[in-house]
Amino acid sequence: MAVITITRGLHSGGEEIADFVAESLGARCVSSEVLGEAARNYNVPETKVSEVFETSPSFWERMTESRRTYVAYVQATLAEWSQDDNLVYHGNAGQGLLREVPHVLKVRLLYPIPYRVRRIMDQFGQTQEQAERFVEHIDDERTKRTRYMFSADWRDPSRYDIMLRMEKIPKECAGSIILDLAARPEFRLNDEKRVKFQDFIIKARTYALLASTVVGRLSLISVTVNEGVVTLEGTLTSHEAMIDQIVEEVERLEGVKHVNNEIIVGLVYHEWNV
Repeated sequence: MAVITITRGLHSGGEEIADFVAESLGARCVSSEVLGEAARNYNVPETKVSEVFETSPSFWERMTESRRTYVAYVQATLAEWSQDDNLVYHGNAGQGLLREVPHVLKVRLLYPIPYRVRRIMDQFGQTQEQAERFVEHIDDERTKRTRYMFSADWRDPSRYDIMLRMEKIPKECAGSIILDLAARPEFRLNDEKRVKFQDFIIKARTYALLASTVVGRLSLISVTVNEGVVTLEGTLTSHEAMIDQIVEEVERLEGVKHVNNEIIVGLVYHEWNV
């Protein structure tokens, strides 16, 4: 049993390693399908959710919270999928979305640019120059997205537990290395980690709920969870009755034992609406 995120360049072939690892573990292997599931769960357009995770933010989006809302929905959906401790996610955002899972194994597969260029040329019939520009473009887009969504650079080695240079490592060998690491105690769920794991899932559920109820003001509220006790902090211009309703809805979430409401009703200097 394991939770593993695998970051790989688009059109690199890294999904084949993710499939191998998941099949070996008997785990669920997911990628972009989580976007469609999140859209269905929270009744929002799938095209909009996909756009958030596939394009860099516009100026207007950086000034509002529209993307933050969709990220909350996707994170909550992925958190639910990880509940059984048997999940392999491959793509661009897993190490950010599941960063608070205490036992997650975060992997980055490093594919040389010429290798990705050749695959794109073969798959899409592009010239070498076209393929090189395409790789540069998609990597630049990814950098802008992850900086906006997670305030981090996806290329930062400190964000991963292991980085594998795939120009010399066969796919089967890479898969075996990942499986060996996933079997180590550091990446296995125990009683202490289980409590933190459940707290992460509750926190993701809470943010998804808040994204729907305090539209455009999600950044004004912080959520912490400790052994099932949720603490809400921040300042909202809403009336107290609405805040009481929010607290009641959070209390009904699965796994929540108690809610400490420390939200203050008051003035907010900058409040952007979607």
